[in-house]
Amino acid sequence: MQIQQMSLVEEALSRERDKRVLSIQSHVVHGYAGNKASVFPLQLNGFEVDPINSVQFSNHAGNVEFLSLPKSYKYVKGQRLSDVDLSELYEGLKLNEINEYTHILTGYCGNAAFLTKIADIVKELKNKDPDVLFVCDPVMGDNGMYYVPKELLPVYRDVVVPLANVLTPNAFELGEIVGFDIVNEEDCIRGMDIIHNIGVETVVVTSGVEESQGPDTLSCYASTRGFDSKSASLLFSFNLLGRDLVTSAKIRIALYSCIACPFHGFIEVARLKQGSTIG
Repeated sequence: MQIQQMSLVEEALSRERDKRVLSIQSHVVHGYAGNKASVFPLQLNGFEVDPINSVQFSNHAGNVEFLSLPKSYKYVKGQRLSDVDLSELYEGLKLNEINEYTHILTGYCGNAAFLTKIADIVKELKNKDPDVLFVCDPVMGDNGMYYVPKELLPVYRDVVVPLANVLTPNAFELGEIVGFDIVNEEDCIRGMDIIHNIGVETVVVTSGVEESQGPDTLSCYASTRGFDSKSASLLFSFNLLGRDLVTSAKIRIALYSCIACPFHGFIEVARLKQGSTIG
């Protein structure tokens, strides 16, 4: 009986090692964004998630109208994690030898030093295990407006994006990275091809291509490039979750990190699998 129990424990630990995510994103007490929107869907798909909150805010910065949030707020209170804080947290994981991950998922970062430290962590984990899948949401802004310091752009473009296996920008962020506006499908496909040429296998443009958007839908373009250097792309749409674009996008992004690994970037399988989680 004891041998059988040990076998079950070993099996559980093996499964845990197979699907473990380090998620460095924002957190809000009220509402859903970043880790608050991503962790549960990942857990629902069998992932063990270690979340690090880049910021902890009372609520969304809902006074920013273009975020399409259901309610605006006059005030936002909370704390921001510094690059030193992030380094200390990761050092604790490393010293205890519990920094074993199959996936890294990153989102909102408040400053360039914090983002640079994330890049250092990604490099270290990939050096230890080249199969680690890095899913990067390069959060910078939307609709032509930045809501992070613009100094993050060169760090994303030159340091972080080349490390990514999966990149999930909106149309504005993609345009900033590649250097031209993304206003239609042709622009989007051209931009995704440039990202592929940097070395990113899968690109999901989560929103913002004007001709593809509907009032109650979230439309995404996705493209993947295989070992034969050929790209396959598609457009697909989802119903908005309570008309909250931020929550909808973050949940979709989290689920793409679930499916890109076991299905090796086959985006049509990815779409079907994450769709079965949310509906």
